[in-house]
Amino acid sequence: MRYVLCTAMALICGGLDGQTVPARAQFEVASVKAAANDEGRGRLIPMMREMMRANRQPGAIPMEDPGRIRLENWALLDLIAAAYGVRAKAVQGPSWLGDQGFDIEAKAPEGTQKEQLNGMLQCLLEERFGLKVHRGTQTEQGFALVIGKGGPKLKPAETPLTSEQRQERLAANRKRIEEMRQEGTPLNGLRTLRMPSVTADGLADSLALFAEASVVDETGLTGKYSVVIETWKNPDVPGGTIFDAVEKLGLKLEARKITVDTIVVDHVSRAPTAN
Repeated sequence: MRYVLCTAMALICGGLDGQTVPARAQFEVASVKAAANDEGRGRLIPMMREMMRANRQPGAIPMEDPGRIRLENWALLDLIAAAYGVRAKAVQGPSWLGDQGFDIEAKAPEGTQKEQLNGMLQCLLEERFGLKVHRGTQTEQGFALVIGKGGPKLKPAETPLTSEQRQERLAANRKRIEEMRQEGTPLNGLRTLRMPSVTADGLADSLALFAEASVVDETGLTGKYSVVIETWKNPDVPGGTIFDAVEKLGLKLEARKITVDTIVVDHVSRAPTAN
């Protein structure tokens, strides 16, 4: 397997707190350019970016087959958060980090796993934007995911679905929505998250989207599970809160002060170097 390694010194490419670390894999080719604000959408773009930011899982970098990365209108704030696996609000830096969007197209070496993309994105940001960061922590009001009184009721992780099984699931979802319409159930505000294979730590990260606060895993669970979360924004739907959904899993969200990891930006340029 051939990798193009970071040619810069380890202190430049990925060394946090001045530590010397092994060179990491890079994208084979990468293009970084400022995103164009479409005519008539100037005010909408920041709102759209904010909505995407709120619904993005930490460290999630979409990769298309075969190993192609295409990020459209991602602000530096979101790129840094994705590269280091934290939420955007955990990135501490200049106020303008969330202003300008950038388009990135990159090709990863053959055989690259999704887990390796974060390090590759770190290298890209360091080389093109001169990004330098260090890790920190902050205490904030959030939730701890713990085991409920009756014990966990989690299903084992699913095996990858075949194309036919995915179609069957989509059909079942459509049928359920139609039944709810006929019953007069208000669909506005229904939020569903299906995770066929997730760790307890990954579940905690996903629950933060619904709880609108940081969630840390304190369950002690080490397996992978199949989880479906359904909540309602409509307060008139009984049992429709995130706390109800978690309780059905045999777990509990406890409000408390928690310590979360942060990424502190020491230096970053507003514009990337030329492609």
